[in-house]
This record gives sequence, structure tokens and C-alpha cells, in this order.
Amino acid sequence: MGSVTFADSVVKDPPAKEVSRRSLLNLLLGLSLFSGLGGTIYTIFRYLWPSAAVQEAGSPGKETIIPLSEISVGEAKTVRHLGKPHIVIRLPQAVNALNAVYTHRGCIVYWDKDQKTIPCPCHDAFFDLNGNVLKGPPPSPLRKATAKIVGDKIVVT
Repeated sequence: MGSVTFADSVVKDPPAKEVSRRSLLNLLLGLSLFSGLGGTIYTIFRYLWPSAAVQEAGSPGKETIIPLSEISVGEAKTVRHLGKPHIVIRLPQAVNALNAVYTHRGCIVYWDKDQKTIPCPCHDAFFDLNGNVLKGPPPSPLRKATAKIVGDKIVVT
């Protein structure tokens, strides 16, 4: 029969596993999708649960100061105070500052200077200059902030 030679009994190392181009591209694509998804989830969480620094932005000392010349009598301006939008309305002898977050569903209300009311763009609701409900489904008036004219500035606290 046949004889076994030394060359037949030599054990060779298995060939090294080569990384194909397709495997490399699949790995890179997976890493890109994973990092993109992580960034998106992080952004969503930061939006839903902002840090204290973001909530207090624009209000060092818990005051928001607006130059009096920026708001004419009978006009209003939306400003960020304590991290939330507020409508500052200048009247002939005073200033009103109201939280612009709608008390029914959280929409942002605005000042309608022609009607002299604060309507909600999401619902059929209206508030007066003091934030009291005139019409619609809100369960409570808009929250007031303290505002006063000090020299040539409006100070909201």
C-alpha cells in the first residue's frame, strides 16, 4: 500500500481570516447609525429635561431687563424670563408681564395688538391684558410675573 511520507504528515496553519470589503463597510455603516441614533436620543432627552442653566438662561439675578424704548405704548414683546417665554405688554401707565405658556395645553400664546387680546394659536381661546380668560377652554388665567418701569428700563422679576 501507500507509504506515509513526512510531507503528508505536516500540519499547516489554517489560513488567516481575511476581512472582506463588504464586512468592513457593514461595520462602518453600523457604527455610523449607532452614533447618529445616540446623538438623536441625547438631543431629545436634553430638550425634554433641560438643565438648570438652560432654564435660567437670559435671567441673571432672576431679573430680565428690557430697554423701555424697545416696547411702545400699546405694544408687546415676547422675552425669555426664567427659561420660559413671557409677554411684556406696555400700557400707558404700567407694564404687564405674563407667562406665554397656555394653561390648557402648553401652546405659546402671543399678543394681538389689533384686538388688544392674547389669543392661543392652537385653540379658540383668548386672554385679556391681565391674563384673565375671555373665551375658550383654559382652566386658569395666564400666570403673572412682576414687571415695573425703572428709569428707562422695564424690569421683570
